[in-house]
Amino acid sequence: MSKKKKSRKMRSTAQSLTPEQEAVVSSLVASLPSADAQQVISQLSSPLVARAFLEKLTPKDETVIEVVLVVSEAFPQKEVQKAARKLLFKLKTRGYKVPEIKKDLDSGPIIKPVMEEKPEALLGSYDPAGTRGVMVAIPRFPKGFDVAMGVISEAQGMLEFFYGAYSKKGLKEFKQALQQSDEMTMVETSLDHAATVLEKAYEANKEASNDAVKGYAEFRSLLLDKANLLGHPPIYESVPESDIDTGLVTETNLERLFSHPLMNSFIISNEKFPDLVDEISKLDDSPIYLTEEQKSERRKEIEQKWLTENITLEERQQLKYRLEEMAYVLWKKEEQELARIALAAAKIIEEEKNIVLDYLFTRTLSLALGEPDDTEKDTEEDSDSLIISP
Repeated sequence: MSKKKKSRKMRSTAQSLTPEQEAVVSSLVASLPSADAQQVISQLSSPLVARAFLEKLTPKDETVIEVVLVVSEAFPQKEVQKAARKLLFKLKTRGYKVPEIKKDLDSGPIIKPVMEEKPEALLGSYDPAGTRGVMVAIPRFPKGFDVAMGVISEAQGMLEFFYGAYSKKGLKEFKQALQQSDEMTMVETSLDHAATVLEKAYEANKEASNDAVKGYAEFRSLLLDKANLLGHPPIYESVPESDIDTGLVTETNLERLFSHPLMNSFIISNEKFPDLVDEISKLDDSPIYLTEEQKSERRKEIEQKWLTENITLEERQQLKYRLEEMAYVLWKKEEQELARIALAAAKIIEEEKNIVLDYLFTRTLSLALGEPDDTEKDTEEDSDSLIISP
């Protein structure tokens, strides 16, 4: 009897941690959840220490799950697997979704992972002011999504932005609400595309102190950790630039393009446009009598002067970018022919004289003045472009 007692006592002593090992376990437990799981593994010197570490963990939230899985995978010993399953069971009873750890006699523990979700993103069409909506959803471990929604403008930057945690069901309902909205049209895109669009807007006003910029700055590191920014508009993956036919740019095709519901609000959104409208409106109130022919000539002079001073290369580049982005939206909405026309228009809009800019200018001015929409007629009658070289 005495020998058996001695043997049991010796075995118990052999399973005890040394003071140094106990210190390591306590330090690792205290370092969570900020510590990286791989860093934890590197300090667990034996199955005994790994088991003690798992037994000291508190199943307080889902951040523990990843650590348990990594430890379980690194130590296939029975006592470690048992401690891991026990801790995962406690987490499961508290409502957390956890994977199952199954033991295989030949190959050791088999971990059945949680189904990995993929990032999701939506992009909207432009409104008359040149703003659009962007939504991104990044999977969280082990479940749920970090979801962000922004209202942006390439010229004005980040206008609105918010983010938060959503369940899979919550994200689905949010996406449905966006895609069924009468106020905007949104199409699915890649996380890389959405991140590129958000970054472009952020660069425009990142020095501002508004809530939208602050919100995006907080979310930005998470987004850029998961996304790769694009070097060119993604529409060119579907339609190579070499395949774009500028012969598609005719008055008739421009009328077709900009009459489409997704494009009928596409105008020149220059902040100085109201000044032009005011100056033209004053022609009728001039104290000097002008014939209709004189008014027409004077109006043309005013328009040419405004175009020369305000439609800069940067403005043309912004219009080109918007046309490329809308070509992508049209392509996603199964409007491939109109998408090709939009790309053809984008290809020539940077030229000093082109009918695309003439068309958009005449169209925007007519809308601002409340005149009949005779854009096609105007561009056909005027043999010379309204745009003159500086």
